[in-house]
Amino acid sequence: MIHSFFSANGYVFELLFATAFYIWGQKHRKNFVMRVFTVVIGMLMVSMLWQLLPIKNPLTDSMRTAVFFVLCTLGVTFCFHVNFMESAFYNTAAAATQHLCFKAASSVVMLFTRNGIEISVLNDIVYVAAIVVFEAVCGLFFGNKLRKESLKTTHTSSPTVLLLLIGMQLCTNWFQNLFDKYDVGYKPYTVFVMFDMICCLFLLMLQCEIVRNQKEQESNAIMQHLLYQQKQQMKLSQETIDLINVKCHDIKNQIATLGNNIPEDELADLKRAIDIYDTAFKSGNEVLDVLLMEKFMQCENKKIRLDCMIDGELLSFMKKSDVYALFGNAIDNAIEAVDKINDEEKRCINIRVKKSRGMILIHVENQYLGELSFEEGLPQTTKKDKRYHGFGMKSIRMIVEKYHGFLSAGSKDNIFSLDILLPVPK
Repeated sequence: MIHSFFSANGYVFELLFATAFYIWGQKHRKNFVMRVFTVVIGMLMVSMLWQLLPIKNPLTDSMRTAVFFVLCTLGVTFCFHVNFMESAFYNTAAAATQHLCFKAASSVVMLFTRNGIEISVLNDIVYVAAIVVFEAVCGLFFGNKLRKESLKTTHTSSPTVLLLLIGMQLCTNWFQNLFDKYDVGYKPYTVFVMFDMICCLFLLMLQCEIVRNQKEQESNAIMQHLLYQQKQQMKLSQETIDLINVKCHDIKNQIATLGNNIPEDELADLKRAIDIYDTAFKSGNEVLDVLLMEKFMQCENKKIRLDCMIDGELLSFMKKSDVYALFGNAIDNAIEAVDKINDEEKRCINIRVKKSRGMILIHVENQYLGELSFEEGLPQTTKKDKRYHGFGMKSIRMIVEKYHGFLSAGSKDNIFSLDILLPVPK
C-alpha cells in the first residue's frame, strides 16, 4: 500500500524536494507551515485523481508534468513573498533538476538490474537514495548560485522565462514521453538519457548565467546613474566654490574697513575661519582643485587632515567628470573609514599623483578600523545593505579600465592603500 502510493505519486515529492533548494532562502508568508501543508496535500490529491483518468498516452503524461509545474509555481507564490514570474524561474530550475536526477537515479537502478539484481524493494531503495543524493548535490550547487544573486534584484523578463519553460518542456517532457512510448531498445535509450541529462545541465547553467548577467546590468545601470549624479554635483560644486571665494573676498574687505571696532581675539578667529574657506588648491587641474577644496572643507569639519601632493596637469587628458568621480569616490571612502578613528594622529588621508617610469601613479592611503574583506580585488562594503553600496570602488575601476589603466587595492596593519597606474597618452 505505502509502496504503491509513493510509486504513483513520487514525482510530486521529487519536484517539491528539488524546489526547496532554490526557493528556501526567500521570505516566508504568514502561516507558512500551514500554507506548505496545504500545497503538498493539494498536489498529492491532484496526483491521485490523475491516476483515475481513463486515457493514458504521451499527451496526457506531458500534460500531467505541465500541470504539476504550474501547481508548484503557484504553490511557491502562495508560501513565499515572490511573484509568479520569479517563482516560474525558480521552478524551471527545480523541474530541470528533478528530471536530471530522475534520469541519473534510473540509470543507477538499471545498472543493478543489468548485473542480475532484480529485487523490486532493493531497486526502490537504491532509486530513492540515489535521487535524494543527486537532487541535494544539484540543488546545493545551482541553488547557491541562483540564491546568491537574488531575483529580487534582477527583474526576470517574461520572454526569458517563457523561452526557458518551452525549452525545458520540449527537451525533458514531451520528448521523454514520446521515447517511453516508442522505446526501441537499450542503446537508443542510453543515448537519449545522456542527451536528456545534458539538456537539463545546460538549462541550469543558462539560468545561472542569465541571473549573473542581469545582476551585472543592474550594477552598471546604478553606476551610470551615480556617475551622472557626480557630474551634476561637479557643476554645482564649481558654482559653490566660486560663490564662496567671492563672499570670502567681500568679508575680508569688510573686516579691513571695520578695523579696530572688532576685538583682536574675535578678529583672529574670524580670519582663521575665512582662511579655511578661502584656501585655494593649485594642483594644475581645475576640476580637481574644486573637488579638493570641497573635500578639504569636509575634512576640516570632521577634524581630518587631508595631505595632498598632486600634479594635476598629468590628468589633463581625462574627462572632467571622470576626474571628479574617480577622486571623489576615493576620498569619500577614505573619509568614511577615517571618521571612525578616535586617535587624532591617525585621522589623516594621503593623496599622491605623480609620474613614475612613464606611467601616472595615483596613490590614496588611509587608516581604518575593523576588518576588510576583498572580492575580485576590491574591498567590500561593510554596510548591511550591500545592494546599493560598494559602487564607489566599482566606478573607480570602471574609470581606470576606460583609460586602459591598472588598479590595485590592499591593506596591511590597518592601513588601506589604493594604487592606480594610468598610461601617459602619446
